[in-house]
Amino acid sequence: MAMEGIIAKGKEIFTSTCAGCHAGGQNFSKGDKTLQKDDLERFVGLDQAKVEKFFKGSFVHSRVVGSKLIDQEVTDVVTYVIDQAANEKW
Repeated sequence: MAMEGIIAKGKEIFTSTCAGCHAGGQNFSKGDKTLQKDDLERFVGLDQAKVEKFFKGSFVHSRVVGSKLIDQEVTDVVTYVIDQAANEKW
């Protein structure tokens, strides 16, 4: 799948699964750890594998969405989040 397709799929999943807490790249439960470029770089970086590993080890993944997302969907969402953050699209 082309990058544009992955990002579009990631956006769709993010909107339906993640936006309740992370709309606009914010974090409504931990305000200082947003999905904005500066925060991602500070806490985990903008590397796809590192962000996926961080997410899969997080409370949110294990308690909230873990059973809802397969690995490819996690990859798609992380690709979308990194694209939004790195290109300051939030």
